[in-house]
Amino acid sequence: MVVFALISLAVSPAAVTGQSAPVAYTAQVYQAPVVRPFEPPSNFGRVTEEGDGGGDTRLRVITAPVSVEAYRRSYEHAPSRADNAYDAGVNNAERSMDARMGPLDGRWLLKDGEGRTLMTVSLMDQGETRPLEGGYRTADATAEVGPLTTAERSAGVLVLEMGGGRLSLQSSGEGWSGTLAQGDRERAVTLVR
Repeated sequence: MVVFALISLAVSPAAVTGQSAPVAYTAQVYQAPVVRPFEPPSNFGRVTEEGDGGGDTRLRVITAPVSVEAYRRSYEHAPSRADNAYDAGVNNAERSMDARMGPLDGRWLLKDGEGRTLMTVSLMDQGETRPLEGGYRTADATAEVGPLTTAERSAGVLVLEMGGGRLSLQSSGEGWSGTLAQGDRERAVTLVR
């Protein structure tokens, strides 16, 4: 048994790679959402029906098609105060998160000099203090998808490296312009919303 333990220790990944400590994980750790998912109130199932109100709470057997004229009021009930409060909370959380995001956050189109879309680039910019992350998808028949391997930014300069090449851009007007280097080939491109 001791021999088995020594053998398994000798061939463990830490021994093979020389790793003495866990590798630091840079991805963001899960945090509970600002607004919790819908949770029914404590009196759920014990409230009086909404909508037309009153009447028999049991559904009648449908024996024929129901016409629109058979409905007396709205098809849906008006939202309650709890519904309005929940919707307001979700909207506020979204606006708050959008306000914290940097100017590069979102979906961008990479176009060549003739205006043809070469790829779609999705960036997650959580501000200057956080690393820029993202992925790309080519617009050709292969529709290659992959992550950005490196994303560097400084005052007015953006460099993105991906599986298929290196994108060097400078801020210009409403977008970015620069070059896309793929192997020995380099061409002028623009990155726009």
